[in-house]
Amino acid sequence: MPWKKWEIGRIVFFGIYLSVSIFDILANPKPVWEREAKSMKVWGGHTPTNESDQNLLQSLLDNPSVRRLGFHPEWLGLLHYKLVGKETYKSQVKGSLFFFDEDGENNPTKELEATLRSFLLETPIPEGQMHPICSFPARYQFIKRMFGVDLQHKNGIRCERFEQWKESLNVDSVSIVFASYYMMAPASVFGHTMVKFNQKSNSENDSEILDYAVNVAADVPETDPFRYAFYGLFGGYKAKYTLFPYYLKVNEYNDLENRDLWEYRLSLKQNELDLLLTHLWELSRGEFDYYFLNANCGTFLVELLDVVKPELNLKSKLGAVVSPVDTIKIYTNTDGLVVSEKYRPSLYSEIVNLVKEMDPEEKKVFWKILDEQPNQTLDFTSLEPEGKKIRTALVLDAYLLTNRYQKSKSQNLTESQNINFQKALEARSKFPSVYDTTLLKEIPTPPEGSHPKSRVSLGGGSSNFGNFLEWKYRFAYHDLLNQSKGSPPNSELVFFDAALRQYEGKRLEFTSFTLVRLVSLTPYNAISKHWSYLLDLGIQTALIKNRQNVWFREGMEIEEKPWQRKQVPNLDVAFGWTFSDEFSKTKERWGSVSFLMGFKSQFHPFWDFGGRYGPNVQTIYQKEWGNWKLLGGIQFQHYVSQTPENLLLSSISLRYLFSDVTELRLEMKQDPVYQEANGSFLYLF
Repeated sequence: MPWKKWEIGRIVFFGIYLSVSIFDILANPKPVWEREAKSMKVWGGHTPTNESDQNLLQSLLDNPSVRRLGFHPEWLGLLHYKLVGKETYKSQVKGSLFFFDEDGENNPTKELEATLRSFLLETPIPEGQMHPICSFPARYQFIKRMFGVDLQHKNGIRCERFEQWKESLNVDSVSIVFASYYMMAPASVFGHTMVKFNQKSNSENDSEILDYAVNVAADVPETDPFRYAFYGLFGGYKAKYTLFPYYLKVNEYNDLENRDLWEYRLSLKQNELDLLLTHLWELSRGEFDYYFLNANCGTFLVELLDVVKPELNLKSKLGAVVSPVDTIKIYTNTDGLVVSEKYRPSLYSEIVNLVKEMDPEEKKVFWKILDEQPNQTLDFTSLEPEGKKIRTALVLDAYLLTNRYQKSKSQNLTESQNINFQKALEARSKFPSVYDTTLLKEIPTPPEGSHPKSRVSLGGGSSNFGNFLEWKYRFAYHDLLNQSKGSPPNSELVFFDAALRQYEGKRLEFTSFTLVRLVSLTPYNAISKHWSYLLDLGIQTALIKNRQNVWFREGMEIEEKPWQRKQVPNLDVAFGWTFSDEFSKTKERWGSVSFLMGFKSQFHPFWDFGGRYGPNVQTIYQKEWGNWKLLGGIQFQHYVSQTPENLLLSSISLRYLFSDVTELRLEMKQDPVYQEANGSFLYLF
């Protein structure tokens, strides 16, 4: 199964990381970590034996500025203190290796005093550990600048490990990297951000994948999806900073997960680069509480940049809920922060663009090769159809990339496929490299061009139950009718979507609430055999047959209502395939159609057995052109032990885009009992 293969791949990558990571202190055995944690608390209470150091320490501690410097913005930033009450602080960093004082997590002044004591440590450092000045070079630079003392040179302290680490990185500049959305893994549906250290020599030699990058992500153990969602939303995971060769993430994101990468080079001065590196060295010793919605990879990097460039105050621009793409918008909207932008397409994106470049005859040859190559060896020296000329190099480039892509997805290639790959390489070597894939890229809209995540709408319509007005609010992020620019295409990622409706002459009613809705309709084809899925969890309005007894008395007229509208908990799960003409030069001439099979369950005491459930089949059609998008669906639903047992439901929606933040939608729905048509105006913010 793909999930299992991904898990194996992740384990392999983690193993490689451990062998090459330059954060060598992270590779220390756990007992060494425990010993150092105990040592740090001892060092935080250290009193020098040398008389001159004793006098120096006493003068520093007696300095009235000590308490003031404990609340200096730079010190608070370096230790990530957050004001949680009147003059009450708490550090967002967790871990015994980050604080010298027992109460350092909550007391900036005590931690400053303990740090001063530890920096005057003169006793031999246990094997495998470092002098406090070497473990916290950013703190040391702050103390050196504020107190005007150079404790490192005074006591002859050498930080060889840190200096070698810094020198090996040879950082010329820094980029923020955004990995696009990946709907096949829960941890990746929001996208992901990380920091890349750019080396000038690699940039000049077009070998930037040899750079290093820093990732901050939740340390998630093997668990089921429900606990994963619960802990991710309400707390339970810890995030850590890790360093790794950039090519590992390029391979993981670009090749294995079909995720495009966007690199944003930042304008940082040399002293800011130095502070960034020294602070990251320190942060490797701690961890953070991780939350999907407001303490994730994006927010951590914003806080990191605020330490380096506090004058920007980027954190003040974060909302209550922050996705990684929101932070990209903050960077690009900050004057002078982003100096250049680079797009690195996924392996699959490169293949799609090469196939789109082909003429009809070239496409026939390409698809014929893919159909035949699993079971027979091919002759790549005579690909041209009789009497016709084709760009053989273009076809070979597309085939070689496809073979590489399929191999990254599965190691179970046939012997013929492996032989054909070698033969194709030999044939391609005879042609000049005129079809450089970098010249054929169809650059998509970057993530900062996506629509805002929240939405309100006002609408109304008519139904066989009467006319109505409707108000809707969606917390986040994207549905199938929203414009796809900069957002995950053919996908929905919806959280906390609520609707209120008032029928003519009736009271206002709460009609629906979507807790979470995930939809991925990735096209299935001979290159990428992706399956589609749908998950919908929340509350819906259902029509329940009225079972109450009605007593007729002489002279009394009682109106019998055959159906009642009730709000019921709802769970939908479906899987299937999507088909699209995504390889045409004119994007999706006929759109895409999805076929899904699933299961639906709803609960209410008015139903027999307290609920209804059963299988369903459905088809979804979507087509976007210009500012318009059409979305339609037909679903056949069977319920076990309920009346009616079988339902045929259909819907059609049309969206017109006025701007990136305003939409008009027209929708019609029908089932055996209920029909409605409505229109609405939407504002995104």
